[in-house]
Amino acid sequence: MAVEYSVETLRLLAKRFSEMAVLRPLRVDRYEPGDEITYEMTGVLPAGRAKVTVAVERFVGGGFAGQVYRVRVKAVEPLGGGSGISGLTVGGTCAMKILVPPSRASQIFRDAIYWVGFQSPFQLQVNPTAARAGALWQKFIRRAAAERLGGESSLVDILATFVDPTIGSCGEISEWLEGRTWRFEVDDHLTRRRCLPAGVPVAQTGSPEYCAKKRFMAELVRMLHDMGTPELARQYEWSTCKSQPNCLKRREFDDDPAAGLTAVDFRAGLALLAPLPMSPGDFALIGRGLARGRLVQFDRGDVDKLAAYVEARGEAFADMAPAIEELRAAEAAYRDSQVDITGHHVRLLYDGGLWKSIYRAVIGGWRVSGKIDLPAERKISKSLGLFAAFWALGVLATISRLAGVAILAVGLWARLFGGPDSPMRLGWLGGAIGASLLLAVPAAGRVLRRLIGREQYRLHYLSMLQPAYFARAVRARIFEKLIGWLRRGRISSATAEKLVDRPLRALLRLPLSILPAGLCRMLTDWPFAKDKLRFIFVRPVRLYFDAGAREQWLRDMVAEGRRNHMVSDEDAERILSRLHEPFIQKYLKSLAVHVCTLPITQVVTLGVVIWDWVQHPDMTYEQLTIRAGWIVAAFQVTPISPGSLARGLYVLYVVIRERNFKDYNIAVFLGFVKYIGYLSFPIQMAYRYPTLARFMAGHWATGAVHVVPVFGEKGALLEHFVFDLFYNYPLTVRRRMGVLAEHRKKLPRRSWQCVAAVLVATIALAAVDLLQWRWTGQLPVLWDTWMLSIWAPLLAGAAATAWAGGWATSRRIIFGVITGLVVAVSYTGVNNALAVATGTPRDANQAIWLAVWSAFIFTLLALLGAIVAELRAPEPDMGQVPPVAKPDSPSVD
Repeated sequence: MAVEYSVETLRLLAKRFSEMAVLRPLRVDRYEPGDEITYEMTGVLPAGRAKVTVAVERFVGGGFAGQVYRVRVKAVEPLGGGSGISGLTVGGTCAMKILVPPSRASQIFRDAIYWVGFQSPFQLQVNPTAARAGALWQKFIRRAAAERLGGESSLVDILATFVDPTIGSCGEISEWLEGRTWRFEVDDHLTRRRCLPAGVPVAQTGSPEYCAKKRFMAELVRMLHDMGTPELARQYEWSTCKSQPNCLKRREFDDDPAAGLTAVDFRAGLALLAPLPMSPGDFALIGRGLARGRLVQFDRGDVDKLAAYVEARGEAFADMAPAIEELRAAEAAYRDSQVDITGHHVRLLYDGGLWKSIYRAVIGGWRVSGKIDLPAERKISKSLGLFAAFWALGVLATISRLAGVAILAVGLWARLFGGPDSPMRLGWLGGAIGASLLLAVPAAGRVLRRLIGREQYRLHYLSMLQPAYFARAVRARIFEKLIGWLRRGRISSATAEKLVDRPLRALLRLPLSILPAGLCRMLTDWPFAKDKLRFIFVRPVRLYFDAGAREQWLRDMVAEGRRNHMVSDEDAERILSRLHEPFIQKYLKSLAVHVCTLPITQVVTLGVVIWDWVQHPDMTYEQLTIRAGWIVAAFQVTPISPGSLARGLYVLYVVIRERNFKDYNIAVFLGFVKYIGYLSFPIQMAYRYPTLARFMAGHWATGAVHVVPVFGEKGALLEHFVFDLFYNYPLTVRRRMGVLAEHRKKLPRRSWQCVAAVLVATIALAAVDLLQWRWTGQLPVLWDTWMLSIWAPLLAGAAATAWAGGWATSRRIIFGVITGLVVAVSYTGVNNALAVATGTPRDANQAIWLAVWSAFIFTLLALLGAIVAELRAPEPDMGQVPPVAKPDSPSVD
């Protein structure tokens, strides 16, 4: 969730920093709306140069590859007597991408993965040649899209590249695209969804926009392979489950599912290592890479294959042919700028020119990232000793961090799991050494590198010997720290403004800065904590008793849905127009109960942990911590939790009180299931209010999905999968059940299959017991052979349902349950008879327990088999599936 803060407060803090008149610059890791920045940019094709001033309009977001802004061009001043940069005009709106993640943690992870793969810094950030090579590839791909994808507009146009000295990164500027990810489409033929066969128009599928996007991305991947850049194709491989947001739909084509699809991202963020797949699709990609001899994949392309592709289509690429040689040179310089053991192999052993290229690229990367200034760059370029010293300090800091993390991690593990006599237990001395290696040594190395590389910092550190300057420097650092805290939500804008006048008070908050941002603010901001506690504990109760609050709750959700384009204006008005209907109020009240049950499981878990600690006063802290971890894990993995049990019992109470099963026939079952139960009422509402149900299911399900790192990104496949699972699949089941019910009216009713299923299952279970007796000499009971025994009642219940002929669905399920119960009774009798026959008769208690557990387990398994059989029953062939009518049309809703 985005953190809300005042940009004006940030500007106030930056102003106070400048007032301290320190000799070092303010560290900037991102820009804010209203900031104006001037760059020297180089156009892609043609390579014109210009000084360009842009004004940031808003921060769009970002990922591992970088941070994206919407900017407006304020001024363009051509350089070198040229005509400027093609496509870049004053007043125009563009997308600006700076190739540094907005999150520090994301940058550390990205750079670590890249270093393991290529033994070099992230080149797209620190190497302008690498950034330009990527831009040239994108220009060629865009031209190829005119033939393969219906027009160059199917790829976003990249205009120029530049270096941002403030943040310390390369960047690029592209056309701005008013687009969206995808719309949640109602599809009650989900099991028949077929998107890839080109002969089927997408309009004839239940999810035309979904299918059009899948086809577009598949064709783009094929085109990228044909052009010689299979590693870039990973950005659009559907099976990675995270590539879908890289393809947007232009808003002017909202009415046409297949038009306006545009590929927008050709900068990879994470290197793909052969031993480290990070998505389902990566396994196949790693296999293909190994077949090409690539252990590490990122963005390498085959320029020779591209040249052959361009030559075969001479007319289409006539004006771009000279750029092939520029791309070839840029690619060679890019690849020769990193160690890349898996790419260069033995060349590293004999090629002095390669090492010179790496040497120059490393120094240039330090300059781009702001680690050294221009005079230092010149000195280091001429002094191998100075280069080695600067490089060694950086390596030493990294090794020190890794050693500190290892000492602390191993020590904590030994303290928790190794027992009191473990020699690796973390004590005060080990903790001090680990913390020093993790924090102090890297800090000292950072100071030494700044002394070597930046004149501003040399003057700054020298001036800190003066008490007055030292006091100003401390205050400046506090203002800088407050900017970071405010952006991350650790403090509010009001608190930041108070601390501006009393900056030393911020030092009292410093020890809490190691905590997560939300917890840190809860402990230091009582109004914020009070609002959060009221939201968790008081708001749900108020929603239950206050109809006005419930209505406002729905209005707020609809307003958020409009902002996120999850619901159209027409649908939003339809939902709000029916707000006062009795069933809407009833469902909203039930949803309020669901919200009330949210903290129950956590509260019960905490209570059980405390009770366990009280009951075991003789245990050590480490033992109690381990037991607490197991208790928390148990509550998380159980399918029915205290919260879901309370929710399900409430729905059951409503059904009994109102004597109305029909209007709660879905929620009364789903309500008991953990996590899924939160969507039981949105799904239930689909029968009477499909528009509202679709919105509520999408709002709740996708909102929960977005907490999943990477794969939970808005517009990614997991988001749509959850929507399909909790909305479209129930609709599909309901439609199929109706079709099957009509078809089954023509079939004769059958019951004999239940007897046959019982006989076969009993014989199978008896055979398993006899085989076990022959092998071990002991007659087993149910739980001794559970891996085989569970299949008998499961398949018996499925068979009793599947072969029931013309019986209605409810009767077929009952057949399955009765079959499972009879199998349990017959198996108990057979098992006891075998026990007598083998000379090991069971006593009465054992026989009773076997009968009770068999009846319970077999009935549940048979019920599961019956339900699966019904859901998987083949649908009668109804001919070609017609286009799906919108169930939220006025005639339906």
